[in-house]
Amino acid sequence: MWFIDKLNMQQVHLNGGLPVVGKELFWKVDAATGESTQPSPTPFRLEGSFSSLITVRCDGFKVSVEGNPSRWMRMDNLFGFTTIDECVAVYNKILNQCGLPSFSKSTKVFFRQNDESKRATLETDGAFIKHIDFTRNLTVGAGNEVSYLRALSSQTIGRSKVGYLYPNQQTVDWNKGSTYRYDKIYIKSFDLEKHRDKRISTCSEKVDVDYYDQLINFCNSSGVIREEHSFKRPFLRRKNLCFYGLVTEKDFEPYLQDLEKAMKRLEVTHTEYETVSDQLIGEGVCKSRQSANATQSVYLQWLHGQKIKRNSQYYVHRSRLLEIGVDIAVDFDVTRLPIQIRRQEVIDVKPLQVPDWYRQPQIEELPQVVGLDIPIIASNHELENVLPFVHSVFNRNIQGAKPLQSDKGQST
Repeated sequence: MWFIDKLNMQQVHLNGGLPVVGKELFWKVDAATGESTQPSPTPFRLEGSFSSLITVRCDGFKVSVEGNPSRWMRMDNLFGFTTIDECVAVYNKILNQCGLPSFSKSTKVFFRQNDESKRATLETDGAFIKHIDFTRNLTVGAGNEVSYLRALSSQTIGRSKVGYLYPNQQTVDWNKGSTYRYDKIYIKSFDLEKHRDKRISTCSEKVDVDYYDQLINFCNSSGVIREEHSFKRPFLRRKNLCFYGLVTEKDFEPYLQDLEKAMKRLEVTHTEYETVSDQLIGEGVCKSRQSANATQSVYLQWLHGQKIKRNSQYYVHRSRLLEIGVDIAVDFDVTRLPIQIRRQEVIDVKPLQVPDWYRQPQIEELPQVVGLDIPIIASNHELENVLPFVHSVFNRNIQGAKPLQSDKGQST
């Protein structure tokens, strides 16, 4: 049930000649020689329907795409694409519309010599995976999500990495801030509700809004928690999992078992406690919440060892409490106190099954980006208008600069 939630890729075309695609362009100029490097573009943001986002960048040689293919042009990504090939197919449709070549599979790898101080690195003739997220949905039963996350946060994974439970108790993560890998589990219904207004803001039909609300209700009723594993560039390079076409989803499976092992060694029980006031109303002893709370306050005084004055109200409250097994005429003894547990059960963790009404992602049905207007500059863009300006500013700054003064007052 694993699927891909995020994918960042790039591919270098050694022959160049590709259009430069980006939002802004930056040139680096050597101050001594005046030589300019290839223009470096910032990513161009492509915004799809339902607040989905993918960025594209090309400097004439290297094509990069970053985003979440399972969320592209969709209201949600409760379930997404299960293979890397499907995700790349989504990116290739976007690249073709942008006038850029598609990502191709790697057929070979070779060493690239770096500086003498660095060791040689492996490169490929195809696309390169920079970042990938694998995720799955689990169900723990309605109302058990917080209890399960609390218990799971007490477990360590990997090399004794301690879990961190967020203050809102909706997320537990490990390896936070690491540039190597990142793991987390969170409550999916909370995530859907948090982004609801933004995602339905562009909905033109009521059926889409109802569908999104149905997703939230489904996650609440099933107690859905989301498990995610993020593998970053250093990890992918070290494990040789970065070469598209030479790796498959099964190659990642050994690295997706850390949380699974923690879950197997952890048995979580969910306990619900019932207050004295709730018991009095539930047993029909009190007809109103006000009278039940009044009797509960007397119970709390007895629980804390306070001496209760025996008047007419004392006997009223005592007769009520006797109905639920508490006798305030006897001094409090914790060893003889009745247990006030309403329900206790072991939380059973299961993979979430896809409901029949769920809208699965379809590559063929993905629409084109409407109104796409990417500023494209040829890769052989002349810098005749740029370099003279840079040189003139540089020379003017040098000529007008004041000499630096040393500590002894001499010019340097």
